Amino acid sequence: MLYKNGVDLFEQLNDFLGKNTECSIYVPYIKLDALQGLATSTTKINMVVVRWEPRDLITGASDLEIYPYLKERGITLYRNPRLHLKAFVANYKSAFFGSANISQRAFNYPEIDKYNYELATTIGDLKLEDRLYFNMIEAESILITDQIYEQIKAQLPEKVKQFPKEDDFSIHISYPDKDFSIASLPMTYSVDTLSRIYETHESIHEVELNCAMHDLAIYGIPLGLPLPAFKERLKTSFFNHPFIRSFLEYVDSDGQIYFGTAKDWIHKNCSDVPTPRKWEITENIQILYRWIVKLSDGKYQVDRPNHSERLFYSNISN
Repeated sequence: MLYKNGVDLFEQLNDFLGKNTECSIYVPYIKLDALQGLATSTTKINMVVVRWEPRDLITGASDLEIYPYLKERGITLYRNPRLHLKAFVANYKSAFFGSANISQRAFNYPEIDKYNYELATTIGDLKLEDRLYFNMIEAESILITDQIYEQIKAQLPEKVKQFPKEDDFSIHISYPDKDFSIASLPMTYSVDTLSRIYETHESIHEVELNCAMHDLAIYGIPLGLPLPAFKERLKTSFFNHPFIRSFLEYVDSDGQIYFGTAKDWIHKNCSDVPTPRKWEITENIQILYRWIVKLSDGKYQVDRPNHSERLFYSNISN
């Protein structure tokens, strides 16, 4: 069924959001007043991805003020200048999508006479290829923090002076390398688990499947490769990832690393703001150890001398 702006689009979208426990929004242009009409008490929005090109903010196609509004509600905001699709995704299982951005004219909310003609529809069964597509978008997006928000806000007045004299311009943003965020580390319990899901598309539970999709997106692996090609590409991408490469360079300097030291290094070098507490990254390091051992083909091993896990070169004596 097609939902039509000015008839039932806004009502159907709110109904879709209200029926689901966790929804992610991918929309290039977002206006605060229309967003406020969606983020009701019954709606479980957990993440928003917006385009936020400088021109969007200067012309008023998008509002900078959506960041503090979302932050106050515990909703994370990401920026991706390549974004053009408009989709509302529930639990990575179903989606409401169409032509509408989040604005008064696109939703006819609050009601106006000259609203846009927009269409939307829903799909109730997202395939793995569809889920991975959204994960890929998230993987290359930049998390908006207070620091980045203030950088953009400070530069806009100068960009307004230039507009429209320049056809193309950008805002310079310095931000911690997202390749060094905790989210850029593997999440699937083991490489064998990821390989099984990749080959069979079957998982024990939804969390396991979400972790697998995260890892395929982080390491840039498409679905549909023969299993040997998948494993070889995973190995190459994993060991070439900046966070993994930097961590192993530190390990190589001494030939070994104990679990507590690994936790200290990850905690010190991750770019997350705020920095997670050390106990929160214990499982991340356990998974990281499993992946390194499995993908290194025996170059690294793990043992437990002195009651602490140690990652070491296989040719280093115990």
